[in-house]
Amino acid sequence: WKAAQPAAVFSISDITSRIDASGLKPVLFVDGEAANDGAQAAQMPPLEIRVTGNDSQVTRYTLGTSGRSLAPGERFGFSSRLDVPRNGVKAVAVNFAG
Repeated sequence: WKAAQPAAVFSISDITSRIDASGLKPVLFVDGEAANDGAQAAQMPPLEIRVTGNDSQVTRYTLGTSGRSLAPGERFGFSSRLDVPRNGVKAVAVNFAG
């Protein structure tokens, strides 16, 4: 007797964020990795990046994945450049959209 493995189980890991203020306008870089930890290939959903400013306002960004299919165990590195909130950044979170 063996429990059925889920078709696709996606996870997000290795999230890093940093502000590059070297240019005329500061840029928030958000990098990470998504993976298919399931037993079958599946289409990866878009990613949602939530940036919380020091004023507690939350801005949501959607990072499309172009309907990319990930094989079991395959990893997908992502990187995004975003506007820095006027009052600075308190927190950054990345989840699957939907």
